[in-house]
Amino acid sequence: MRNYKLILNKVKFALLFVLLMGFVLSSCQIDKSINTDPNNIAESKVKSVDGVNALLVGLQVNVGETYSRDRSRIFSIWTWQMCAPPGIGRAQPVAWNNYFMNVDGPTDDYWIITYRGMKICNDIISFVPDVFVDVNAPTGNTIKAIAYTYKAFLLGEAAATWGSIPIQISGTEPPDFVEQNVAYQAVQKILDSALATINAGTASVSRDLNFAGDANKWTAVIHSLKARYYLHVGDYANALAESKLGIADATGSVYSFFSDTPGEHSSWGQWVQDEGETIRPEKYYVDLFKTEPTDTRIAAYFYPNANGQFFGYAAHASKENLYQTPIDTNELSVANCVTMKKYSTYSESFPLIRYEENVLIQAECEAKVGSPANAVSLVNIVRTNAGLPNFSSSDPTAIVTEVLKQKFLELYLEGQCYHDMRRTGTLVDPVAGSNLRFIYGQSERNANTKVPTDNDQLNKYILNTKYGGLISN
Repeated sequence: MRNYKLILNKVKFALLFVLLMGFVLSSCQIDKSINTDPNNIAESKVKSVDGVNALLVGLQVNVGETYSRDRSRIFSIWTWQMCAPPGIGRAQPVAWNNYFMNVDGPTDDYWIITYRGMKICNDIISFVPDVFVDVNAPTGNTIKAIAYTYKAFLLGEAAATWGSIPIQISGTEPPDFVEQNVAYQAVQKILDSALATINAGTASVSRDLNFAGDANKWTAVIHSLKARYYLHVGDYANALAESKLGIADATGSVYSFFSDTPGEHSSWGQWVQDEGETIRPEKYYVDLFKTEPTDTRIAAYFYPNANGQFFGYAAHASKENLYQTPIDTNELSVANCVTMKKYSTYSESFPLIRYEENVLIQAECEAKVGSPANAVSLVNIVRTNAGLPNFSSSDPTAIVTEVLKQKFLELYLEGQCYHDMRRTGTLVDPVAGSNLRFIYGQSERNANTKVPTDNDQLNKYILNTKYGGLISN
């Protein structure tokens, strides 16, 4: 697991975050006037053009890590995309098969890196008006809008992952927690600020690793993010309206970036290459691809076994009735099961939000608001790209089922399907009494007496039956 240099506040302080993150990809150069060590930017020089540019690169790295690291790994296990077979190296992931978590480790790490990113966002938003003035103001607007967008990325996922979270950080005072619905409302307002900033006039930004400051691309991303987080709370009308303004093709997708250089490796690449692939594709997930033999994604995502066969590992063999097909003996042997292909290298980029997600958000919402023909047309975009024949139905329930299936298959390891499953009450095996979310980590518990009690009722806003979920009160 990657080591980070953290500048931590004293234990009495509310949140553990670095004051600055200067980690950059080797392909990006930072002026030596602001640092002598690329991992240790001089704080006194950060409120400058070079400093803000450095923070922007650090922010992109940070948000990429939050999405592709612990949340991706654990949500993939909780949705039965992946699993942790016993006896192949690490005991902790095996416990995740049943929603068990410790207060240290991944939940703590994910919290720290999320609010580290928040600190970087806030610094950029605060510094830009003083640093980018006069003719440079449009460049500042672009950077500021990107920072708002990444802030919404971070807080939207934090709200979905934990429930109640802090949304305002003031100095070193222990922050208050707001309820999940309030956090989602704050995310929408942050995205509104991003749009307003873009509309104030922008310019190209070379340190934007995705779009080089293309305002049209970022505007579409912002609308897609608004659609994502409206969908999280079951606001299908607003999600539909925003998705129609969202990412229009694959060139508008947002990615994190990694490389083969030590210290810049992707998390999934490290788990595969350095840890012996202790997390494997689950039988439940692999079987779904095999329901339609022409699905090209199975070979794109996985390497077959030595005999050219695609078997997922049956980590939940005691619950065989939850699988679509009987358990094959090959599915009880790690050696005879598939291994990871997609995201298994050090340098493969990881998506934060993609065109395909926007298409499937729009498809589900069209079905929900009474436009089944539009929904079918949209889901067939994804099916066609996967080598599948067209789907046809006029039944809204059947259409939504197909949309959610394709989203589960398409957004491999991206985490959004876990939120879908909780929202729609379709988790494969929601273990009674388990917290169906990340619990609060030890660092924040130690630092902040305002941390709520871990209780799944904190997630009632999205799990409430009002949104088709699991909890009735």
